[in-house]
Amino acid sequence: MTVTDVGRRVYREGDPDLPEEFRDLLVRMLSHHLENSTNPHYTELLSSLWNKCMTLAPSERLKTTFAKLMAQEVEHGVITARILEGLGVGPIDAPIKQYLFHLPIDTFCDLAYFNALGDRVGCYIGETWEGVPYEPLLSVAERLHKDEVFHATLGMSNLKRVCSTPEGLDEANEKIKIWWPAALDMFGRSDSNFSDAYVRWGLRTKNNEDLRQQYIGDTRPMLEALHIEVPEDAANRRFL
Repeated sequence: MTVTDVGRRVYREGDPDLPEEFRDLLVRMLSHHLENSTNPHYTELLSSLWNKCMTLAPSERLKTTFAKLMAQEVEHGVITARILEGLGVGPIDAPIKQYLFHLPIDTFCDLAYFNALGDRVGCYIGETWEGVPYEPLLSVAERLHKDEVFHATLGMSNLKRVCSTPEGLDEANEKIKIWWPAALDMFGRSDSNFSDAYVRWGLRTKNNEDLRQQYIGDTRPMLEALHIEVPEDAANRRFL
């Protein structure tokens, strides 16, 4: 079975013809995926985020929107766990590696950046499974992508609110130095062999660096339109 053959067929759960390498890449990708309801580290993150959303939201009305966002995050975790179960993989207990999720969220500005930049990465990698040749992923891809767009759009809206005052813009310009490199590093290393393998087998449309450059090209102008001084893309990066 070749990669070309996979491109002609969408495999279903339990398909005996599922190529071993393709299955191994699926398992690896989903096991490393942040959103997994069986992972206690994800549950801990959700609990912390819920608290931040409810305490940092500047209006009662916005709390309702955050509640919708958090409900979708829970559902995303359940979906990932269910797909892994169909591949014969049980509960995951793995620390969250992307350091963006360990950055302190002390103010509404931090929360806005978390959604505007962190969730926006999900619009490019991890939720961009349209066309993937595995039916359980393919069937949820469009809805998951729409959810991530909602999260990122909310974040940008909140960031615009932050930047509407001189004090808020000053804070945004200071904290972009932390959140921008962390968001870019979420795409992983440019020389990752797994990144290219995902592309070959149709699990992604582009490799890490190509996705990162697309993200930069789309996102930097949005931030600059808010008068945020975005740092150089290599500044304070951990993974190049």
